[in-house]
Amino acid sequence: MEEYAVQFRHISMAFSDVLANDDISLDIRRGEVFALVGENGAGKSTLMNVLYGILTPTDGEVFIAGERVGAFSPKNAIARGVGMVHQHFMLVPSLSVAENMVLGMVPRKGLFIDRAKAVAITKEYAEKYNLHVEPEAKVADIPVGMKQKVEIL
Repeated sequence: MEEYAVQFRHISMAFSDVLANDDISLDIRRGEVFALVGENGAGKSTLMNVLYGILTPTDGEVFIAGERVGAFSPKNAIARGVGMVHQHFMLVPSLSVAENMVLGMVPRKGLFIDRAKAVAITKEYAEKYNLHVEPEAKVADIPVGMKQKVEIL
């Protein structure tokens, strides 16, 4: 079994004339609790957005469970077991909890969303991770604590 969950090798991330990350290398072991701290603007979120596949680094390599990440995308990160809870909610308020849960992997019944399957998927994850939510509730109508649970799921 691979010893490291995540490895960053010489990660740099530049946005035009702003260097957000400069030659970052670090190893995070399996089972390790890891905290990334720093001042606002230090590049913490940028580095996590690289790990989650939202950003492709300007330079360097990322390894997840010993496997080099070639194509950066949230879908690829999720397939490797990487999830991300954003600082600000990324939920669509006008959709239900279940619809938010399946965004990007929407189960379909012909041209329409298979709502029953979306609800079943939501219930499965809620039970598995002991984070109970109301699948049919509209996100705009649920309390902040429930929104946090949906983000985590």
